[in-house]
Amino acid sequence: MVKSGNMMVAPVSKLRLDSLTNADDVLLQLSRIFAAYMKSIFQFQYEGKVYQLINNYVASPQTRCQVCGNYPIIEVSVIRSEDGQQLRVGNDCIDRLTNREVSRWLQNYRKKRENVIRNRKYIDDVSLILTASRRNELAFQIRECDLETLRLMLEKMVNGFNPSRREEQIAECYIR
Repeated sequence: MVKSGNMMVAPVSKLRLDSLTNADDVLLQLSRIFAAYMKSIFQFQYEGKVYQLINNYVASPQTRCQVCGNYPIIEVSVIRSEDGQQLRVGNDCIDRLTNREVSRWLQNYRKKRENVIRNRKYIDDVSLILTASRRNELAFQIRECDLETLRLMLEKMVNGFNPSRREEQIAECYIR
């Protein structure tokens, strides 16, 4: 956990392997981290009004920043004033308004989430293999060095990184 203002927020890059058993658990944890991060962005002033960051998404179709007029913006942060007015703003403006690198954090979050989704099959299957191995419930033997490779591969994937081709090959040997 990292202190952000008066809240503790888990960095996107560090999820604990021992508490995550499959891709759905990882995605749920990432969603919780996202929600905590959004709450950690304190209110800020813009044109005499107090605003709060309430959402962030990839625009389709592209849109225009309602603060600076830049077009196109692809990654959109939605801010809402106390009177309910909402503005769609781009990365440069949200970073400037909040005085934080919000856009970088959100890009990292989005990339890690995409990688978890892409690697869902490996996360689920490798997790099952490792759990069965710890319980001595496998119908086959796995070399100790392969177990370590699978453990490191799973840790890498739950933290949003892609496995290497070699790790994929080792996993495929035991998944089939």
